[in-house]
Amino acid sequence: MKSILSMALLSSLGLWATAAGAWETPPPNSPPSCGSSTFPATGQLTPAVGTMTHTGATVRDDGFVKAGGPLSYRDNGDGTISDLNTGLMWEKKSNDGSVHDVNKTFVWSSLVTDTVWDWIDAINTKEGNGIGFAGFNDWRLPNVRELLSIVDYGRLNPSVDPAFNNNVSPGCTVFTCSATQTPPYWSSTTVATVDLDAWTVDFVAGHVVAGLKSESHFVRAVRGGCVMP
Repeated sequence: MKSILSMALLSSLGLWATAAGAWETPPPNSPPSCGSSTFPATGQLTPAVGTMTHTGATVRDDGFVKAGGPLSYRDNGDGTISDLNTGLMWEKKSNDGSVHDVNKTFVWSSLVTDTVWDWIDAINTKEGNGIGFAGFNDWRLPNVRELLSIVDYGRLNPSVDPAFNNNVSPGCTVFTCSATQTPPYWSSTTVATVDLDAWTVDFVAGHVVAGLKSESHFVRAVRGGCVMP
């Protein structure tokens, strides 16, 4: 009721168009990418089998509605994958012992061993003769929502689109294969009020689990998206 009265008041004062425009305006200093992406679908394409209802109501579950942009990716041919919904660019993982090797794990925080932050720093400063991996030096660890965005809930073990898991063989590089481990991957998101833990995402089925920052988990770098200054 209050919102209706507010609209009426704004309209009577000739301020409705100004207010509406302000509500649609991105936050100050937002990069051009903010607000331009599409929320991705989960990847489920068929309704669940065997769901029962008391009244015979239609089960409008995820597989029935299929809300969101269909999962869509492009292999850029330079060791990266672009998500055509979110605009994020993802690091491909290899099986060649390099800094991109799918088998490498890191702790989130430590004074005595390499952490995820040391790994990201190496990708940005030591790859590409110092230019950065694939010509970019703004790679980062994805936050938990970004990491979840590449989970394909229509697949299991690994629960990712084939763009992230194909042609894997011993010695394959980011130019010849794309690999994904199923155990948890680190996100950059700390658990609220628990500074010793951060959120992880596994690619068995897309579970989100808190992990101690002293634990070793897999990693995948990302760049782009809506990053506030």
